[in-house]
Amino acid sequence: MSTPKLKHIYELMITFGDCDPAGIVFYPNFYRFIDRTFHDWLRVWGSHDALASRVDGLALGLIDSGAQFHHVVRDGDKLRIELYTTDWRNKTFKLEYRAFIEETLCLTAFEVRGLFQLFNGQVKAAEISALKKLIDP
Repeated sequence: MSTPKLKHIYELMITFGDCDPAGIVFYPNFYRFIDRTFHDWLRVWGSHDALASRVDGLALGLIDSGAQFHHVVRDGDKLRIELYTTDWRNKTFKLEYRAFIEETLCLTAFEVRGLFQLFNGQVKAAEISALKKLIDP
């Protein structure tokens, strides 16, 4: 496993609509926030589609994900999400996320993604060395 490399920071203000009846962020919303962080990072290369097409891909698809919740997040909190690249394999790469309110760790999460291409009419995972050269030199 590689040393984590900080690649991107995304900040958002938590609103009432992000919360459940107990007044804390409804846990599926954290997955939306993570996905938003990932796609915001990809704007460096134009967009998700633009980056995928630069390496002859259809998408940087999600293969696995998980999260651990460490601290309550509520309406009005400013959440800072840090995105790290951590593990590059032949056909997958791993992203790790850490979310904070000021210095308080609220969430750790991960995604395993792959580059998907069209082979003989079927979508399949592809080798990702060209992608790594672009986004994690």
